[in-house]
Amino acid sequence: MIIGITGSIATGKSTVTKYLSEKGYKIIDSDKIVHKLLSTSSVLSEISLAFGRDLIVDGVLVRKLLARMIFDDEEKRKLLNSIIHPRVISEIKEETNNYKGVKDNLIFVDIPLLYEEKLEYLVDKIIVVYVPKNIQLERLMARDGIDLDYANKKINASMDIELKKEKADYIIDNSKDVDSTYKQVDEVLRRILNEI
Repeated sequence: MIIGITGSIATGKSTVTKYLSEKGYKIIDSDKIVHKLLSTSSVLSEISLAFGRDLIVDGVLVRKLLARMIFDDEEKRKLLNSIIHPRVISEIKEETNNYKGVKDNLIFVDIPLLYEEKLEYLVDKIIVVYVPKNIQLERLMARDGIDLDYANKKINASMDIELKKEKADYIIDNSKDVDSTYKQVDEVLRRILNEI
């Protein structure tokens, strides 16, 4: 069974995936796939053509500059997604092709933009890692060292977390301490394994 894990920026997906990984489960992290793609020459040349050569310095993408650009301009964000997402989807499909033989025959796929990009078809069930927006804002500003305005731009670039929560098969509320989150992950795992 393929389980999608989503949420929004700074809701704590990595806390959940790290715990699942420690328990021996296979995790496919779409952000890691993106990072890998952003260092390949073919993707870098497409980004250079689309966004300008000044984003690539000594063959390396200046990620913060690109992030500012795409969070300030929705059209540029869509353009970047059109370059990156087909490749990410292709790799996810390849990696999830055979989940038999992995622990409990479960693969978890961390996809931040699962709902926005209508990728529900890639997974069997969806876990949403949730925190209320005020906590999300606080965590994002602290984590990235950014102001409220930029934090709101980053959060508003994706679907509202409350809407994602409504669509979820399972919800993990990550607004309390880490032990509370782990207990919820264990409970969700128990429910999933009962449904297989």
